[in-house]
Amino acid sequence: MLGAIAASGPSSFAQEGISVGLKSSTKGKRAFAEASKAAHIGVREAQYELGLMYAHGMGVQQNLEEAVLWVRKAAERGLASAQYLLATRYASGAGVEQDEKQALWWFLNAAQQGHAKALLKLGKTFASVRPSLANAYITEAARMGLAEAQFTLAQECSSAEGAALDYTQAAYWYQLSAEQNFAPAQCALASLYMNGQGVARDIDEALFWYRQAVDSPSAQVALEYLQATAVEHTQKAGKRHRRSPSSEHPYDDGQRWESVFESGDADARYHLGLMYELGIGGVAHDAKKAQILYTLAAKQEDVRAQLALARMLEEMHDNAHLSWYHAAAKNGNAQAQCALGTKYTHGQKVEADPLSGLFWYCSAIKQDDALALTAVGDLCNGSLENVARACFQRLADKGDPYGQFMLGKHLANGKGGVKDLPMAFHWWQKAAEQGHAPSQCALGAIYLAGQIVEKSFPHAFLWFQRSAVQDDAQAQWNLGSLYASGGEGLNRDLRQAFAWCQRSADSGFVPAQATLGTLYMLIEDFTQAIFWWRKAAEQGDAEAQYNLATTLSKDSSKQDNLAQAFHWFFEAATQGLPQAQSKLGLLYVMGEGVAVDAI
Repeated sequence: MLGAIAASGPSSFAQEGISVGLKSSTKGKRAFAEASKAAHIGVREAQYELGLMYAHGMGVQQNLEEAVLWVRKAAERGLASAQYLLATRYASGAGVEQDEKQALWWFLNAAQQGHAKALLKLGKTFASVRPSLANAYITEAARMGLAEAQFTLAQECSSAEGAALDYTQAAYWYQLSAEQNFAPAQCALASLYMNGQGVARDIDEALFWYRQAVDSPSAQVALEYLQATAVEHTQKAGKRHRRSPSSEHPYDDGQRWESVFESGDADARYHLGLMYELGIGGVAHDAKKAQILYTLAAKQEDVRAQLALARMLEEMHDNAHLSWYHAAAKNGNAQAQCALGTKYTHGQKVEADPLSGLFWYCSAIKQDDALALTAVGDLCNGSLENVARACFQRLADKGDPYGQFMLGKHLANGKGGVKDLPMAFHWWQKAAEQGHAPSQCALGAIYLAGQIVEKSFPHAFLWFQRSAVQDDAQAQWNLGSLYASGGEGLNRDLRQAFAWCQRSADSGFVPAQATLGTLYMLIEDFTQAIFWWRKAAEQGDAEAQYNLATTLSKDSSKQDNLAQAFHWFFEAATQGLPQAQSKLGLLYVMGEGVAVDAI
């Protein structure tokens, strides 16, 4: 069964094509007389025009029944435009009793004669029951140059799944539609240029098309985001901006957007909601209006609005946010699925349910969502190594630096049964070149040890330095250690060593705290040395425990110091530190800090 045929096109005859100049009474009466004469002798074009005149009340008193009568005569004589108009009347019930079958009949008649709007209407009517037939109708209308049909066809190409997804074709049809000043197509084409889908990524071209559609809320929002950053970028690149007259548009504090509240257009409502939430596009920030608009669009199943509403309500600590996250997640939004995954996994404002959390994460993984891959990879890391490595592999293949780093760690440590240090180096290098600090630190360690690659102190120093300035604690410690020891052209510099180890130690990096204690001992600041060794020792650093114990044992003036020294020697010895084990044996023999125990 076909769905109900909604009115397509004008809601009243007055919107159909007839010269506005005929509103002049003299000209209108003359034109009406001429059209009436021709219509009565059977000229179908005149019959159609006479029907429009009755509908407009031009040259004659308005009479919708007479309008339908004459439009029907023209339709029965095979005039496609009359057939299409009559079909829209039956579809909407304007001037006639609503009748879906009659509407379909006249749409089909008009379509058979190549009426583009009728073809598009049939395409939309048959979309759910006869997709291939619907596509044929829409394609024919698009080839005839109907902007809306070209836009509809492009949408099908860019929102399909699998082999049907074709951004190149989408860009082609959007371009044709956009060049006819069809605002939704202009926005969509701009988005393709922004993301480099089907066309080469070109911020300047995206800006141009968004400016063309500046009266659209979605275009206005995009422009506000882009103009501050993209314009500067393209100017630096020496590109000349394409401008259009619409780029200089006077705003009026939101008055020109008020009609969107009642427009029924979910896309417009969502983007206007964004404008009110952010206070851009000539409107003042108004969270209440934003929430109202998001709610309207969300109830119309706009998934972006559902997600935006969920986030807004969550910030307001309104428990209703969960239902909107669920709505967006069920509609396939990966961000909402990830949000639910996090909530259920960690019990955030819901009862903890790891299985539900994993379900939503996996739903997002089906869309190749990076956040979901990261979350599941981290959850499985240490237990389900093969699952974790598969997640990190997919992240790495997508160019994600975190995924590349974690995949490198798995390969370097042999997690999941596969150890491949050269491949680990490959992935770390890719991530390091993107500025990923932990990967840069890992490369430094490989160059310093001479693993896989030829040992190179300068390369190691360079990668440690790049990572350290990004506040990577391990790299800061490594860099401090290099300054402390010097080597291969690097002069020993205790001031730099102190500075880098201090930054690392302050962030809580235990090995740096232990090293900092040693550096303070070098300058004979025993108080600071003991302070930092104790911090590291309490967190399990064996060398810090040994150094602390050695320092305390030298001060035998207090019995408590000997007891503490024994404690820390014991802690270090149980971690396998040989010198601590040897010292512990001596303490048992001599009975220092512990009762004599030869055995």
